Amino acid sequence: MKGQAAGVPALTGDGGQLLAGIATAIERVVGSVAEVAGAMTALAATAGAGRRPLRRADLVTLRPLVDQVLARHRGFVAGAGMVLAPGALADAPRWIDWWWADQGLGPGQLEVDLDPGSAEFYDYTTTEWYREPERTGQPCIAGPYVDFICTREYTFTVSVPVLDAERFVGVAGADILADEVERMLLPELCRLGNRPAVLVSGNGRVIASSSASILPGEVIGAAGRGRTGHLAWPDTVTAAGPLPWMLLS
Repeated sequence: MKGQAAGVPALTGDGGQLLAGIATAIERVVGSVAEVAGAMTALAATAGAGRRPLRRADLVTLRPLVDQVLARHRGFVAGAGMVLAPGALADAPRWIDWWWADQGLGPGQLEVDLDPGSAEFYDYTTTEWYREPERTGQPCIAGPYVDFICTREYTFTVSVPVLDAERFVGVAGADILADEVERMLLPELCRLGNRPAVLVSGNGRVIASSSASILPGEVIGAAGRGRTGHLAWPDTVTAAGPLPWMLLS
C-alpha cells in the first residue's frame, strides 16, 4: 500500500467523498495486518536460514501482533490471524491460526476441520481472500459474504500475502463485520439527496443502501436493472486498491 491513492477507488464527486472515511479505516486495518504478514515473512526467512522447517509452534511468536490487531481495531475487526499455504508447515499439511474477538473473555481460537477426507473439510484455498493475494501478490478485500466458518454474519475479509523470497507462504488477514461498514456509510448515503443511493462491491453485492427496498447482501448489476430500474448502473467505473466498490444512484 502506497499512500491514499492505493486505497481509495477512482470515484469522483459524491462517491469519492463518501468512500474516503471507510477507505481510511480499512487501510488502517490493512496496515495492521501487514505487520503480521511482515513478521511471518521474517519467521519463514529465519527458519530457511537455519535450514529447519517451520512448525505450528513457531506461530506462537505472532500471537502478540494478532492481539494488537484485535485491540487496535476493537469493534471494527471481528477476527484476525494467519492462514498457511498447504505444505508451508512441517507438522500440518494445512493450517489456520485465526483468533476471533470475544468482548467478554478475550480472543478465542478458531477451530475448523482441515482434513480433506472429512465431510466437514474447509478448503480455504478456494476462497477469494486466499486466492487473490496468491495470484496477484497484493492485498485484497473480499466480500461481503456470509462467513459460516467464523462470524456467521456478512463479513469482509482483508488479506495480505506472505512471501518468503518468491515463495507464497500464505496470508495474514482480518475479518470486518459488514454491519460496521454499513453503519459508517449509511449517514453519508442518506446525505446524497432524495434519490436512492447504493454502494456495491465489484461483483454487484450491496454493501449499504439508503433504499429500504434494496438490502445489504443483495446482488444487483447491469443485468438486473429491470429489478432495480430506479438505479443507473454506470457504463465506466474504475477502482484501484483494496476497495473496488461502486456508487449507484
